[in-house]
Amino acid sequence: MHKRWWRWLPVILLGAGAFLLHHLESTPLQALQSALFDRYQRFAPRPQHPDQPVLIVGIDSKSLAEYGQWPWPRDLLARLVHTLHAGEPLALGLDMVFAERDQNAPELIARRLPADQATSLAGLPDPDDALQTALQAPATVLATIGLSRPLPGARLPVHPLPRLPLPADQQAPLPHFSSALSSLPQLQAAAAGEGFINAGPGEAANHDQRSVLRRVPSIAFIADQPYLSLPLEMVRQALGHDVVEIDYDSHGLRAIHLGDYHLPTQANGEILLHFSRPSAAHHLSAADVLAGLYPPETFNQRLVLIAFNSIGLQDRIVTPLGDSLPGSDIHAQVIESLLASHALQRPFWLPWLEIVLLLVIGSALLWVLSRWKPRYAVATFAATGGLLLTAGYAAFAYGGWLFDGASLFLLLSPAFIMQLGNVLIRADHARRENARQLQKSREEAARVAGELDAARRIQMGLLPDPGRCFAGERRFTLAALLEPARAVGGDYYDCFMLDETRLCVTIADVSGKGVPASLFMAMAKTLGATLLRRHADLTAGTHDLERELSRENPAYLFVTAFIGVLDVSTGVLEYVCAGHDAPLLLRNGHVSPLPTADIAGPPLCALGDYPYPSARMQLQAGDLLCLYTDGVSEAGSGAASAQDMYGSARLQASLADLPALPLQDRCALLRDRVRAFEAGTAPFDDLTLVLLEWHGSDGLPPPLPAQFNEC
Repeated sequence: MHKRWWRWLPVILLGAGAFLLHHLESTPLQALQSALFDRYQRFAPRPQHPDQPVLIVGIDSKSLAEYGQWPWPRDLLARLVHTLHAGEPLALGLDMVFAERDQNAPELIARRLPADQATSLAGLPDPDDALQTALQAPATVLATIGLSRPLPGARLPVHPLPRLPLPADQQAPLPHFSSALSSLPQLQAAAAGEGFINAGPGEAANHDQRSVLRRVPSIAFIADQPYLSLPLEMVRQALGHDVVEIDYDSHGLRAIHLGDYHLPTQANGEILLHFSRPSAAHHLSAADVLAGLYPPETFNQRLVLIAFNSIGLQDRIVTPLGDSLPGSDIHAQVIESLLASHALQRPFWLPWLEIVLLLVIGSALLWVLSRWKPRYAVATFAATGGLLLTAGYAAFAYGGWLFDGASLFLLLSPAFIMQLGNVLIRADHARRENARQLQKSREEAARVAGELDAARRIQMGLLPDPGRCFAGERRFTLAALLEPARAVGGDYYDCFMLDETRLCVTIADVSGKGVPASLFMAMAKTLGATLLRRHADLTAGTHDLERELSRENPAYLFVTAFIGVLDVSTGVLEYVCAGHDAPLLLRNGHVSPLPTADIAGPPLCALGDYPYPSARMQLQAGDLLCLYTDGVSEAGSGAASAQDMYGSARLQASLADLPALPLQDRCALLRDRVRAFEAGTAPFDDLTLVLLEWHGSDGLPPPLPAQFNEC
């Protein structure tokens, strides 16, 4: 019974996913779906209409500065309306409600004045009458705001649709308002039509600025009378059609027709807008229009909208594209969508299709995981997710369909993960059988690690300690450090006195890494110390060293090396370079590489019998030599590209600005800067640094300690 439960749990989770998908609007998945559909719009916004059919004359900051704060006198608005109608626009809409009388009316002003002064206002024209006259021009549309309950000052609109061919049972999903806030009766009577400006069912005209507006209503009932939204009413007035055609079926509305134009809708009459990028070309300043800066033909054959476009007056709408636009721009988007006969579509059957796909694809994935190897099943699951997401983008780009592939992929994941868990549980027995072998391997690895640690201690013990070897030395100071990239490495350095005045310093890097390189390193260091002491001539000693190293070298390893002999009394440095980086010389604050171009030879063991030449250089008191291996110059940065290495240029800069610290501390500081550049990544190669500072020939050298022979 226990095994059957785990076997059927993925199927139960798949059914639960189908249930959540069916009730998506009441789950957090709704936010994910909305974000996905917004991403579709950002991926492929609607192209802007090529003819720019809509112009928005904005009462903006410039207009307020020119003509004073809002509300303006109605006669000024009448002048603006007359100016626009002179261009013979297709329709003129006013995205504002004039619910109260103009406070500049002579009658209202007279009430606030003494009786002897009020008589002087008798006979002055009423601004509301001027606006009424201006609104009598053809195809002028006023705005109205649907209210869910009557409020003081509420007034119903008076220009409903002449006829709405829609059965009563299809009217129920549409927005219904019991009352409205409309303009003065005389202005209503003068206008040709009225359209509501509610952003959504039951919402006030001021949309919540924190939310994203994705859909707008097309038709609403106010006191049981049908009205179009303001932008659609403007188009209806421009076309001169009294009848609005509606496509519907048993599930609700499908599209609305105005003349030859149609616009797909949801079942409740909402339009899923496909937004285009905002364009400043839509907007004109009311001040510029009143000043006559635009010729009348600017407005000819255009749909013109008078709206607020000033901070503090306009309502701001956040679109799926992430733009914060004035509400008037949404009206323009609706008009352009109608003229393009295009809106986004998510019909009633699309959620059911998603549920069917969830069950079919989920069942197939569960079967695949039970038959295939997990890695193939996981790859198939990932490919399925990619196909679902791609299908959503393709459906949007080529048909305007809102297909939710992301929710499908998300709901498939729990069932798939649980089925994968079942597969892993079945593999647990095999894992237990292998546990003993794994433990044995760990014990073997621990033994090898211990041996490597012992080898590391032995290898590091082969290296001399300059502080001990040259304690009390006044003619020079020498410091060194070596850090293998692994437990053991192939770098080494050596320093010893050939006689009372000659100091031999060697730095070398064996090809390869790990144990083979460390064994060859030990042999090379031992032979080098022996042969260089045996020969008075540096070139002869180097030549002999190469021959001895090449004698028995079955792994064909080679060694890059720099060998220098410093006369600590005179400062004369003789050196040989066998394929190694040239040391850096710090003199009077300036750093430069030691000249090795004329004497540079191949690495030791490369040719087997190469006569290495030497070069000489006179050091000055206070000169500092820096010998290093490629673990310094080729250290890679973990924060940069693979080609970004520490390089000799950075090393020279670091060497030049070293503070006046003891030489061993300066050596450690150089190491720390290299490690900081690596940004925590594991070092690729061994790091070795040797610093040699010659103090000059003043004074006699102290007696050589007995331990010099040991170094």
